[in-house]
Amino acid sequence: MLRGIGISARMTAFLGVMMLIVPYIIVVVTSFDAGSSAAFPPAKLSLRWYLNAFDRPAFREGFVLSLTFAVASASAAVTIGTAAAFALTRVRFPGRDAANTLLAAPLMIPQIVTGLGFLILVTRFKLPNHAGIIVAHTILAVPFVVRIVSARLLATSVSLEEAAMTLGATRLQTLRRITLPIIAESMVAAGIFAFAISFDNFYISVFLAQTRGTLPVEIYAYARTEGDPTIAAISAMLILFSAVALGSVSRLFDLETLARVTR
Repeated sequence: MLRGIGISARMTAFLGVMMLIVPYIIVVVTSFDAGSSAAFPPAKLSLRWYLNAFDRPAFREGFVLSLTFAVASASAAVTIGTAAAFALTRVRFPGRDAANTLLAAPLMIPQIVTGLGFLILVTRFKLPNHAGIIVAHTILAVPFVVRIVSARLLATSVSLEEAAMTLGATRLQTLRRITLPIIAESMVAAGIFAFAISFDNFYISVFLAQTRGTLPVEIYAYARTEGDPTIAAISAMLILFSAVALGSVSRLFDLETLARVTR
């Protein structure tokens, strides 16, 4: 009976994994379709839609915008999130639990609500739209950074820092020579996640985009009017990008711990 349960559990796990993987396989295969409309399986194979994706200025400019916003917001999120993680794990102050809960608020509020709120804010105070996008993306990414860096800080004994200060190191020297090298890998992992969150964001960017939107916004605009596999080609490239990013994170950080701290 136990053997039967084990086989059923493995079959269920296999089916779950296939349900996740098969849609991506279909998208990648469809991206090589030589026809003028997306079809699966493709009758003939071609790279024409990959070339079409690179030839369109909207996609190129959207990619540059997404890359710029992602780098800026990831840098800000890692800086702010790391400082917040230090405060939450190394300092006892009134309202610490409330602050920890508040930092998780962007994970619980629908992004479309956040986007609408920032649109009203940017319009009311006549702020640059691009600055609004970077700030909004940073706010979305900070909770992930806080949890990833906090997990590493909680796993690091405070006695290491105390020993360094006992031997004459200042607090700043201890931070630079002891603490930061220990948490550097988690900061890099958090930065990769923050970059991906910003790069893939649609709901906030579509509210604040000006004449040219980010890559997800341009993909949505193109998909509304065209039915060729260009979007599948771009999606295939984004899948490859995500796989590389996930592989990088898995080499830097334990994925089981990461899944536990980002819930």
